Amino acid sequence: MKKIIYLFIGVGLIAGLTFWAMNLETKSKATDISLIAFAVEDTASVDKIEIFDSFYNQQFTLTRNKQGKWEGPDHMCVQQEIPNMMLETMYKITLKGYVPQSAMKNMKKLLMAQHKEVKIYQKGKWVKTWYVGHSTRDHMGTHMLLKTPEMESDNPVIMGMKGFYGILEPRFFADARKFECTNLFSYKRTELKEIEVINRVYPQDSYKVTIGKDNYTVSSNGTILNNVNKDNLTYYLNGFENIHYNQANYTFSPFQVDSIKAHKADYELNIKGTSSSYHLKMYRRPDPDTPQTGDSIIYDVNYLWGIKQDGDIVRIQYYTVGPLIEGKLVFIEN
Repeated sequence: MKKIIYLFIGVGLIAGLTFWAMNLETKSKATDISLIAFAVEDTASVDKIEIFDSFYNQQFTLTRNKQGKWEGPDHMCVQQEIPNMMLETMYKITLKGYVPQSAMKNMKKLLMAQHKEVKIYQKGKWVKTWYVGHSTRDHMGTHMLLKTPEMESDNPVIMGMKGFYGILEPRFFADARKFECTNLFSYKRTELKEIEVINRVYPQDSYKVTIGKDNYTVSSNGTILNNVNKDNLTYYLNGFENIHYNQANYTFSPFQVDSIKAHKADYELNIKGTSSSYHLKMYRRPDPDTPQTGDSIIYDVNYLWGIKQDGDIVRIQYYTVGPLIEGKLVFIEN
């Protein structure tokens, strides 16, 4: 009888240990999966992204408004393709591999010293934080850590993105200048009332176009010009839509910007529309690829510095604004 009792006890212990081991294995697998669950399946519900760059000590917050458009702080206009790129990364991110145990301590130290912290919110609630670190040696993976309300990973893993070959770190940044919308102005021809170009490099090429309801007047330095090609003038006036700058200022200090503003602009573009006006100052810049010797300056033929109406200085492609300040070459017949 005792043997039977011992047998039942033994079987019970074995069954209990087996169940415990299986349960432990299941929990371990669940934990392992949760440590690499970076992906966000429902990116449509992501309504806020907070980014902190530990190297530059910069922070930027993106918020999706009621119309579904992304904005920066204080309703700042941001380029929509940037947060959309981040959402794509959140959806397509995938595990590339694990960090070898021998390198784990050093990799974690490097990642904590320099990383991009990306906090992801869905419907107003924080759901995940990514710590985006440095790339692998082959530049095909990115060392990352994950934190959620339920858990926090201690060990970096190597992440990639489906259909993408490269590193993920450049897809996240906190420099407000990189997010800012690049539009300067946009006027349809029917919205224009007056265009004035002041050219201090070649003053004889200054001009003013005044547009009436059924007519127009073109003058240069106070003299009315009659040799105007109307078709070419119409073509010129059609060129004021969707004008953008090329790049924010990454070159000048605030002191240098003030010094530039203290000088008269090489070109000025004054636009009067039916409901708004725009004033753009432009300065030639020395060609950065040409050694400057002697008293003469070789100017860049590709870019100008522009002062926006809000006072910020930006880099503008001559390809963009050149046709707007060289109108006489377009619509004046010699």
